[in-house]
Amino acid sequence: MKHSLLNQALQFVIVLLLACAMMISCNNNKKSSPTQTAKVYVANEEDGTISVIDLQNNSTATIDLTDSTGVKYDPHNVQVAPDGKTVWASGVPEDSTQQEQLIVIDQKTGAIKNRISLGKNLDLVHVVLDNESKYAFVSANKGNSVIQVDATTYKVVRTFPLGKENGPHGMRYAHGKLYVANMGSKSMSVVTVADGQVTNVPMGSMAAQVAVTRDDKYIFVSLIDNKEVVRYDVKTKQITRIPLPEGAQGPIQLYATPDTKLLYVADQGGVMERPVSDKVYVIDIATSKVINTITTGQKAHGVVVSKDGTTVYVTNSIDNTVSVIDVATQKVTATIPVGKGPNGISYWFETGGMP
Repeated sequence: MKHSLLNQALQFVIVLLLACAMMISCNNNKKSSPTQTAKVYVANEEDGTISVIDLQNNSTATIDLTDSTGVKYDPHNVQVAPDGKTVWASGVPEDSTQQEQLIVIDQKTGAIKNRISLGKNLDLVHVVLDNESKYAFVSANKGNSVIQVDATTYKVVRTFPLGKENGPHGMRYAHGKLYVANMGSKSMSVVTVADGQVTNVPMGSMAAQVAVTRDDKYIFVSLIDNKEVVRYDVKTKQITRIPLPEGAQGPIQLYATPDTKLLYVADQGGVMERPVSDKVYVIDIATSKVINTITTGQKAHGVVVSKDGTTVYVTNSIDNTVSVIDVATQKVTATIPVGKGPNGISYWFETGGMP
């Protein structure tokens, strides 16, 4: 009887140990696998495509923006909607007799859902969406305006004129307002979407793109010809100028980490007879100082940060690549081949898209 009880006790201990081992193994597997799927969308301006980098599978797919008649559309910018369901790209046709388009892509299938014709000779550049993914906005550089489109009906809602020769380029949306960088008028336009009111903030230099911090305190503006970045305080309207290091060639896109600690600035160059640059500058937002310089690829242009704030993705327009930067080490950890002439870049995660 005693032996029987002893054997039963030993069997119970063995079963318990095996169960514990299985639980530990399962937990380790969970830790080693990614917590969510994520993708990076890249606008390849010179070959009329969008590259889709699947970070879960380390694979890259291509979406061709050519229409059914064979007309190629070159995208300067791409943007994932905040709800993560669609991806939007500005499309300028290589056939000048055709209208420029906003191209809407189904995120799940990669198929083109709609082509919204907006007109000719507009030079559509950057597209953004509001926080609820109800409306899309696209800047028209030659049209000197921003066009608002209903993201459900795909109809034009209104056009915001920004002024003659303003030359709007990059922009971001935050809490009912559009912040638009104007290359022509060397200013930033603040557009209140509800009533269409436009306020111009002089920058004194050619403004290329803006970035909005997640704490809603600051708007950053890249100034190409002055080789500097401006920090605009939303509450006080105060401007702080941040000079870039000697050797800078002209910043273009910029993006803040979700914790509002760091700002990554792509120093593209290649304008005003300057050479192209392969540098990304890191600015400490609290002190408004450049704290690091990272070498990426030739003609660094587009920038986006992952949802968790651990990784930065930068397009290199001449090298036809995307550089992956680890925020913790401030090092390039990978270089991913994409299409020809990559410019704009956007980040998708399981439940949405980075703004």
